[in-house]
Amino acid sequence: MHFSELSANQIRVAVDARQTYDAYREARNISRQYAFGLSWKLVKGREYLIKVFNRKGGNKSLGPRSPETEKIFAEFVAGKARAKEREAALAKSLGEFAGMSRGVGINRTPAVVTATLRKMDEFGLLGKNLMVIGTNAMYGYESSAGVMFDAGLLATTDVDFLWDARASLKLALFDGDVAESGVLAVLKKVDKSFERVSNSEFRAVNKTGFYVDLLMQAPDPPWKKDEPEKIASEDLSPSWLPNIKWLLSSEKFHSVVIGQDGLPAPMVSPDPRAFATYKIWLSQQPDRDPAKQRRDRAQAIAVAELVRVKLPHLAFDENAERMFPRSVRVASKMSSFGL
Repeated sequence: MHFSELSANQIRVAVDARQTYDAYREARNISRQYAFGLSWKLVKGREYLIKVFNRKGGNKSLGPRSPETEKIFAEFVAGKARAKEREAALAKSLGEFAGMSRGVGINRTPAVVTATLRKMDEFGLLGKNLMVIGTNAMYGYESSAGVMFDAGLLATTDVDFLWDARASLKLALFDGDVAESGVLAVLKKVDKSFERVSNSEFRAVNKTGFYVDLLMQAPDPPWKKDEPEKIASEDLSPSWLPNIKWLLSSEKFHSVVIGQDGLPAPMVSPDPRAFATYKIWLSQQPDRDPAKQRRDRAQAIAVAELVRVKLPHLAFDENAERMFPRSVRVASKMSSFGL
């Protein structure tokens, strides 16, 4: 086996931490509905209730002061106070669970990864536009299954984000920095030391040497221009990969992972069956570095094993792997999985 079971106590803390985080995310989203506020504005000697709805000061009038608009304003003020109070209380609980998570040893995912995931989620990029592929996706699989993969399978100093250029992006909802610089701006909000790697336009690196790569499916044909080439004008330029569409087409796998600092974060990654099949295919490519081939194969076998033993509702069948060519599905199973 390439993983070990969590203890009953570890599972208890993990479940409670995830549930608290889910409640916190909901409370944060409700609180953000009050972000821009209501105020009274004097116009030609008469007061109007004004709703501000974006960072640029866009607003609309809800009508002149009256019993009805005064009621709207009072309900808004009370609702905002309740939302802020609940968000603060749940944030405090998360801090307490962070200590417990560290204490029982379930704080697995690099803190820079979980901080980035939370920030991507905050700006609405995670899931719809971006998902985690590569080694870090395995933290999501193990978290959902209540196990820990062998440490050697997870060691890495980078995280790969796959951009789905087909999904619409509402940049108007973001602040100015993110609208102009996309993923790079989000990374700088996590750690100001993140900078674009000059000779690899798809990569950013921070002062500790941790890399973030932005990837996308290569256009087919290469000169096809139906999809945007960047998330934002000053953002990283995604590296084109020819068959990453297999992962894009898989069902998205949602999980909550625990960072090394003990704080949870949402994770969105490819279906673990697609991950395993893609990794086996990758390990069979003749131009792949031999060391990476061995690692790809080991990770594929470990994830396939996890699915069989701990996630039996995810069957390895043709429906689950329909995005892969038949030759890839057959070769993967015959050579490695024995499924």
